[in-house]
Amino acid sequence: MNWLFPLYLAGAAAVIAPILLHLRRRPPQDRVDFSSLLFLDAQTPVPVSKRRLENWLLLLLRCLALILLALMFARPFVQNESATNSATNHATLILLDRSASMRREDLWKRAVEEAMRRIRDAKLTDRVALAVFDRELTPVWTFDEDRNASANRVGAVQSRLAELGPTWGATHLDRALIAAVPSFDSSTASLKKRILLISDLQEGTRLDALRTLAWPAELTLQVRRIDPATRDNLSITLAATEPTDTPYVSTPGAGPAAAGPAALPTRVRIGNTRDSTLRDFTLAWNEAPAADTISAQIPPGASRILLAPPNTIYAPQINLTGDRHDFDNRVFVAPPQPRTVRLHFLGEGASRDEAASPLYYLSRALQTTPTLAPQLTADKALPAQMPDVVFLSGTAPAADAHARLRDFLTQGGLLVQVAHSAADAPLLQSLTRNPGLTITDGGSEDYRMLAEVKTDHPLLRPFADPRLRDFTKLRFWKHRHIQGKDGEELTGFETLATFDNGHPAILSARVGKGALIVLASGWHPADSQLALSTKFVPLIFGWLSAAGFSHDPASSLFVGDRLPLDAAQACTVTDPEEKTHAVAAGQAFVTTLAGLYKVHQGNVYTQLIAVNLPPDESRVLPLDPQKLAEHGVKFVSEAEAAAASDPVEQQRLGSTDTEQRQQGWWWVLVVLLAVLLLETWVAGRRGRETIPQAA
Repeated sequence: MNWLFPLYLAGAAAVIAPILLHLRRRPPQDRVDFSSLLFLDAQTPVPVSKRRLENWLLLLLRCLALILLALMFARPFVQNESATNSATNHATLILLDRSASMRREDLWKRAVEEAMRRIRDAKLTDRVALAVFDRELTPVWTFDEDRNASANRVGAVQSRLAELGPTWGATHLDRALIAAVPSFDSSTASLKKRILLISDLQEGTRLDALRTLAWPAELTLQVRRIDPATRDNLSITLAATEPTDTPYVSTPGAGPAAAGPAALPTRVRIGNTRDSTLRDFTLAWNEAPAADTISAQIPPGASRILLAPPNTIYAPQINLTGDRHDFDNRVFVAPPQPRTVRLHFLGEGASRDEAASPLYYLSRALQTTPTLAPQLTADKALPAQMPDVVFLSGTAPAADAHARLRDFLTQGGLLVQVAHSAADAPLLQSLTRNPGLTITDGGSEDYRMLAEVKTDHPLLRPFADPRLRDFTKLRFWKHRHIQGKDGEELTGFETLATFDNGHPAILSARVGKGALIVLASGWHPADSQLALSTKFVPLIFGWLSAAGFSHDPASSLFVGDRLPLDAAQACTVTDPEEKTHAVAAGQAFVTTLAGLYKVHQGNVYTQLIAVNLPPDESRVLPLDPQKLAEHGVKFVSEAEAAAASDPVEQQRLGSTDTEQRQQGWWWVLVVLLAVLLLETWVAGRRGRETIPQAA
């Protein structure tokens, strides 16, 4: 039997008090005569020297209660030899930070040395595991390997760490800790579990996901922070890029250098740390002449938005100079590269120059933008290679084209059809499997207007902007009534807009992976004012965006993001180190380096994508480790960890842990309560026996 607080056992000496009080009991000395006492026999008081203990059972119960109370406060527990040995052994998982911020000075080298020192100091009876992390956790040495080859752990871990180095990824400490908790297997169940984090622990570290984790009570986290010699750091990130009006045109089979100069008005954000002693910096494009540089100052703790100097020669990289830590002193900018979208107008191609034809207005609305390069063809027949989008107006395709158009929709195409007459109904019936669909003339009224438009629908997304939502000036001279069999509502269609007489104006239907849009009135002047209004161009580009051809500028990519590749086609990706990677159709490619990625389909160069360092990695000032405790982590400071490593302290902590598991004082408390109940019952019974005896 062992005691967590043995000094409380001295309280058991209090049992002498009831005995002494009983032996020193004195009868009352004052004598008062009452008339009623004349009938009682007087008793001679017993001398103190001849007094003896009476009612031994009651006295023993009271003494036992005091002894049990002392035992309960002393916190008894039973500790065998195996428990004593396991209390001093640890299962330690070392988490080594290899994010981009560890590229500063010699932080990575010092972190590796610290990890190896901890591994050398571990006992053979300890269990040790090692993992590195940036955005994700990567095991290097597991507990299972350590259990089977603990004698070789130092050499094996050292050789594996020699092949690793800091990456360009962000610091996701929350993901690393969440993935690290399940690493402790059954072999570590009887050991003291802890995680040792070796990191610069900069402010840009991600911790939000830790709030979703219930941290195990038996697992502690110790932090060994590696600090640089100086906290001076200037950083640069991409703020905004405004593409030029002239689109970037690449030559098939050639790289980006074949495109010639590209003037890119580029805005960048320059930042300086709070504790920095630096102010001066220089900004210039890579290999730019000295005349095309910007020299300025920025105070500590401030940030500025600057317009980069003119890019007189094609250079995809902007460099910042002025500090010692150059890991975040460059950004990469890809030139504007409009994405090609192939469109086909199923009708007479010669009508492109006729002001009254639908093709005339469609061809002028589909102009090249900095992000999209529409290629519009026109013919009465479908092309051999199906395009991305098909427009059908005024021409009823032959019956053999119905199957091709349905296959086109099923595979993800977009078909926009203007209903002109009943001759267009067979195609819609074939595409939607709706045999009762009919198309009739909408009436001979003066004109119709739109009564209701679902601006929240993806096909009408541009009109979600209140500035474009006004349709009160748009008139339709002619329209057709599209309905089901016997005037019933259409099945399989969704009404996006209706006329003021209740007839549908725009209908949509899903056919396989593709989308079918049916207009009850054309956009050319003979049918409506749509082509001449400000709504026509946003409407067309909204349809293209819903089909996957967004004209919005591409968002900036950071290391760890996936490249926006065409999932339907295989391609080849060349990374910034000029290494080639084959990517199968539908396969994702995750970036691991900052720089320019070249995408090829076959032997043709198709796209140049810039990937930059995550901005949070530039927030390099140290983070207070207590922030981890605020997110629910059981954090142990270095001082507490050092005290816990002392053998005496380890034995005390092991005894505390054993006592908390056994909870032996609860059983003592139960016995104490039972004794007190028994003592109360005996005392009450003794009192009732004394009264009749006295009488």
